Amino acid sequence: MHGIRFEPTRPATRDRRVLAFLLGAVVWLAAGILAVVLLGHSAILRHLLLAVVVSWCVFGIALVLATASRRREERRERP
Repeated sequence: MHGIRFEPTRPATRDRRVLAFLLGAVVWLAAGILAVVLLGHSAILRHLLLAVVVSWCVFGIALVLATASRRREERRERP
């Protein structure tokens, strides 16, 4: 089956994409906190939750830097 491609009728706005990204992160954070609460405050769960939060921060910084770099490159290529 080739040739079938999804094309949205309206692309999502930048604000909606940012909101979806942030809400996804909040849901994962809530799930992690809920796991720690329900499964007990074991050290391993706290460490895993900390590792997830740190990885999100690193990902967020990398995403911001990559987006800024891309925009600079696009501005340079415009006539």
